[in-house]
Amino acid sequence: MKRVSLIKGDNRRNNIRKSLELISDEIKEKIDNRPVIIKPNLVSTTVSLAATHIDQIRGILDFLSEFYKETVIIAEAAAGNTLEGYRNFDYFELLNEYNAELLDLNRGPFEEITIRDKNNRPVSVRVSSLLLDRQNFIISAAKLKTHDTVVVTLSIKNMAMGAIYVHDKMKVHQGIKQININIAELAELVWPDLVVIDGLEGMEGDGPTFGSPLFVGVAISSTDPLAADRIACEIMGVDFNRVGYLYYCSQKGLGEANLENITVIGTNMKECIKPFKLHSTVDKQYKWM
Repeated sequence: MKRVSLIKGDNRRNNIRKSLELISDEIKEKIDNRPVIIKPNLVSTTVSLAATHIDQIRGILDFLSEFYKETVIIAEAAAGNTLEGYRNFDYFELLNEYNAELLDLNRGPFEEITIRDKNNRPVSVRVSSLLLDRQNFIISAAKLKTHDTVVVTLSIKNMAMGAIYVHDKMKVHQGIKQININIAELAELVWPDLVVIDGLEGMEGDGPTFGSPLFVGVAISSTDPLAADRIACEIMGVDFNRVGYLYYCSQKGLGEANLENITVIGTNMKECIKPFKLHSTVDKQYKWM
């Protein structure tokens, strides 16, 4: 059985830390002596609701600082100016509070990865070498959000799209079916070791940038990203099997998607369900099937 930690509360930082403490044994075993990298989601460098909140990062660092004494790297390839995003969302404060370092993945180094266009022809995109390096312990710090192309964006998509050089991100958009395939292919290469999904205040409607806030009051953590995203879909009232890239990740056997094989620890999931209003174009998004 795969474990997913679920905490309900009204304090983002505490929710995150408590969700990690429930699976601390798994996390400590997987980290061992590996370098730790936290990958936030800065799909916007100006809209705070669209981005990983600093208190989510604080909650992760609060947990790690109890046993991990090395420098933790916070790294993102923002859809824009990464350093501007760090400034706008106060990430530089973290450098005074923790043993942490901020990196802009848009500065490289990269590896060339081949995906496919809508006509099944090869397309090359540059992907962060740091996130491709399996010697690193990668944490995906995501949030509950709807999406304008692939229904929802959670922990797995945060890695797949956020690892790509900013000027190559649009190359992944190759029609509604192929983008889901491409995200799953890229996700396999940068599959995180731990995911932490902030659902204190999610984004519904016209996500991933221009949606509306929805208070849910949860935090979700797991060492199985697919299991975590499955539980996130349940909480959002989203049919997991209609989210193309998650379906393809499941078909690849990258994680556990069967609810019968997932144990939710902490808060009862039924107490956390809060259906999200999906994007106005969601019917078109389902046509990947």
